[in-house]
Amino acid sequence: MSQIQSFILIIGALQGLLLFFLLLSDKRVNFASRLLGIQCLLLATTFVLPIIVASGDGPLAWTIGWLVFFPSSYGALTYLYCRTAITGTIPTKGDLIHLLPLLLCYFVNVDILFSPEKALDYVTTGETISLRHAFTKFIFYGQAALYVLLLVRMLVFYQREAKQALSSYNSDVFRWLWTMVAFTVSIWSLKIVFHFFGMETHLNTFADLLLVLMVYFIAIVQWRNPSLFHIDKLTEQLERRKASNERSNNGLLEADMRSSIMQLVETQVKELALYRDQDLTLTSLADKIGVSAHQLSESINHHEGKNFNQFINEFRVAEVCEQLKQNSERKLIDLAMDAGFSSKSSFNAIFKKLTGQTPSQYRCQ
Repeated sequence: MSQIQSFILIIGALQGLLLFFLLLSDKRVNFASRLLGIQCLLLATTFVLPIIVASGDGPLAWTIGWLVFFPSSYGALTYLYCRTAITGTIPTKGDLIHLLPLLLCYFVNVDILFSPEKALDYVTTGETISLRHAFTKFIFYGQAALYVLLLVRMLVFYQREAKQALSSYNSDVFRWLWTMVAFTVSIWSLKIVFHFFGMETHLNTFADLLLVLMVYFIAIVQWRNPSLFHIDKLTEQLERRKASNERSNNGLLEADMRSSIMQLVETQVKELALYRDQDLTLTSLADKIGVSAHQLSESINHHEGKNFNQFINEFRVAEVCEQLKQNSERKLIDLAMDAGFSSKSSFNAIFKKLTGQTPSQYRCQ
């Protein structure tokens, strides 16, 4: 083991233990933070493993068989963490199925769990042609690919639903999450190249370094801001939309009906300035108009060709533009907040998307 590898492993293990205690002992943190803390602990033990193996038949050799399979749970923990962070819902008993990859590894290799000699031999032997080794490797990399796909599918779903149901939410949340997905794919790709194509060991070292940077950086930020990835009201809106859809016949509305609904909606939203309410949602607007959330969503999507978030934010941008045309001297962020935007970053992104200019450029013009 090189000095660089040893340094990465020691730093990774110490940071993992520290973050584990911080995330589980701080009363401010939520359940998602605790899940991330558990992942930091498992990651710390994984970093300790090569050091234990290098010491040979030492006092901690009995832990090798148990620690070596922990990475098969990383995909599930990342997926559960993201889901819990976004929705704020606590995992249920049904989520115990996500332990299956780890339990399968233990079951297939049960003989080395209680034999330090066999466990040490398993780790140090390297590539073999045994069916057990092949199946274990399949679980290791198969679960990574599976949970990346599940994570992508989940993010696409929640991002779409947030646009359909919420007029304001922090779009940076999904930028963070998509960045995390990109890091995860990069890390596992490097490890697959290293293990299956016999590339240089520096690829594996670099993958370990990326893993340390990704998980621990997110853990530190999560500790400072427990609600980092949470989308307010999203779970409530999903449940209300589901209930509305069940009460509805789910059939397509007639074009005239959609047109009538949209005329009423546009009049109410503009004249009453409903768009200024940062907490305005699809269901709350539907209640004000007197239609179901399903009917309102369908009318906006089909008649206007846009989602609820885009529809409301167009009114907000129009108000800011009108204020700027009147040479308002107020700060841009004050104008944005009064118009209904919830954050500076979302205001800047949406304003540029709709006008092709930043708010500052528009003001200068």
